[in-house]
Amino acid sequence: MFDRQIQKFTQKPLAVIAKIFLKLMKPNHMTILGFIFGILMCVLVFFQFYLTALILLLLNRLCDGLDGTMARLTNPTPLGGYLDIVFDFTIYSGFVLAFGLSNNNYTSISMILLFLYICTGTTFLAQAALQTQLDKISPSSKSNQELPKGFYYSSGLIEGTETIIFMILCLLLPNFYILISIIFGVLCLITFISRIAVCYKEFI
Repeated sequence: MFDRQIQKFTQKPLAVIAKIFLKLMKPNHMTILGFIFGILMCVLVFFQFYLTALILLLLNRLCDGLDGTMARLTNPTPLGGYLDIVFDFTIYSGFVLAFGLSNNNYTSISMILLFLYICTGTTFLAQAALQTQLDKISPSSKSNQELPKGFYYSSGLIEGTETIIFMILCLLLPNFYILISIIFGVLCLITFISRIAVCYKEFI
């Protein structure tokens, strides 16, 4: 929901930082570095080192913003877009799994949330595949062209920004994990249903 607005504010500062890192590494290397930060963050969540995990989460998101910017300053490749979406979904699900395994009280809600992750992720990827197959840009995607990605980006109530807010809240307020997860899960369900409705109307 807020991805495009956030990107408009972060685009210029990320470009400045990206030019520095381009002298040190390639965009895909930045993607891999961010993935390493993300996996370590999940491990720390499991051991309940929440504040340290928060630092690694922020580093992961910085890398996630830099890799795409670095790619656009050079030559974007399909591999970069592929790694970006695969690593993001892996870290998102790993975060919830780590919380679920760290405390028996969190297991049930974490499993439900993982199911809803799969639902929203499936609609996201299925619409991207269908959009590519039809070689057609829907009205809702035109604004996405201002900030090109390596794949068709389906908008919705829950996107990357909202997911990161959810993760940050969980790390800052771990005792409220169940309540935060219930609210986030409901929003994921709404996103799942709304994306199906949009695709049904658009592709019928």
